[in-house]
Amino acid sequence: MTAGQVRVPYITAYSNEMVPHPLTFIAHPESTDGLRLSYADPIPQDWQLGVLWARQGLHRRGRPEWKIVNTVRQRRCLLRLLCQVCGLSAANPLDGRTYWVLADDPGDTSTDAGYTNAPPTCASCIPVAIATCPRLRRGARAYTVGGAEPYGVLADVLRPSGRRPVERERNTAIPLDSFHRLEYALAKQLLLVLDDLRPAPIQGRPGSGWPLS
Repeated sequence: MTAGQVRVPYITAYSNEMVPHPLTFIAHPESTDGLRLSYADPIPQDWQLGVLWARQGLHRRGRPEWKIVNTVRQRRCLLRLLCQVCGLSAANPLDGRTYWVLADDPGDTSTDAGYTNAPPTCASCIPVAIATCPRLRRGARAYTVGGAEPYGVLADVLRPSGRRPVERERNTAIPLDSFHRLEYALAKQLLLVLDDLRPAPIQGRPGSGWPLS
């Protein structure tokens, strides 16, 4: 999809996709404290990987919100290894390895903590990703990845005041084995650990400003 002459990445959120989500705490016998965060009108699909996820539409209507990631599309890209720009497979058809472009030194998989929230980027879309993302323009490196697995979520953490949720933390990383914290979390983005990263030279580099080698 394009906005004017600029291609909008698949994972970018749109203004009309924002969904009001009144939150509450509900009784849950399997939770540590007997409570877990919920929507006022919960459905089973609200929870995945043991945590409540922020609701967002998928219709891509309205204006692009360039600094906001659509939660559902980001999670889909990471779990299915889809390109964050075009939404298609990011795998190399010859060897099955997945293309990834990262903004930081990948010795620690793009962050000091060893995980990333950046979805893959297929080889043909890497130039678009770098042109669209300011962080990638400042310094990007491309790799192929042998494997990836969910590590945790970026989430807001809420605590009950009576049954009214009160925000305590915003955009904090929570591992998937932190079961108690996940019961109080509203997940916004998935985090993955990447395995077997190998530098990936990109052919047809568009001029001297191309930061890949």
